[in-house]
Amino acid sequence: MLTRSFRRLLPAACALASALTLAGCGGGEKSEDSDASAKNTPAEVRLEEACGGVFDKEIAAEAARSGTDRVTPVKSERPAEAAAGLSKETTWGTGHDLCVLENGRGDELMSLDVAWVAHRVPGGDSVRASVGKPIGSSAGSLEVRCGLNERRTGNRYALEFNLRDVVGVSAHSHAKLLIATAKKVTSSMACQKQPQYPDPESVAPAPKPDKYGRVAR
Repeated sequence: MLTRSFRRLLPAACALASALTLAGCGGGEKSEDSDASAKNTPAEVRLEEACGGVFDKEIAAEAARSGTDRVTPVKSERPAEAAAGLSKETTWGTGHDLCVLENGRGDELMSLDVAWVAHRVPGGDSVRASVGKPIGSSAGSLEVRCGLNERRTGNRYALEFNLRDVVGVSAHSHAKLLIATAKKVTSSMACQKQPQYPDPESVAPAPKPDKYGRVAR
């Protein structure tokens, strides 16, 4: 038989147990949310592992000297996917993010994108590179002739690859990044004439380190 004092304490005990149970359940939900957030956070990788391997050891070494050796790839579209989209598009100006890199704080370090532009490559060439004269974070561009059909002719349109760089690697590295990325995209496109890409060395010579190992930008 329950005593009168025990009967008075029973509702309070039940309320306490209920509160503890709810607190425990709430804690579990928070943990699950934290786990989901952690899974959705892009992983940090070495620069050479980012964006399909367009960053070679020399570029990675330059970036490391500037204090960047690990990056977080975000919003990067595979070259074959971008090529498929570009091949179907009938309007110009739709951009494709091919390589977007951030630091651990979410600040952009470098990005490469491509879009159709409504003019041909100047001079009748199949490729024109513009590097070595950065404006702000804009580090260079590469215009590529890739005629696909009567509507998308090489005399009226070109693919334009644009590079932004906050890290500050050399113009030679910019040329290598633009050319390597463009090759990956156009190799998956049915260009009537495959572009003739220049050697990066002819676009911007490789910088020579000084006696302290520093490389001019």
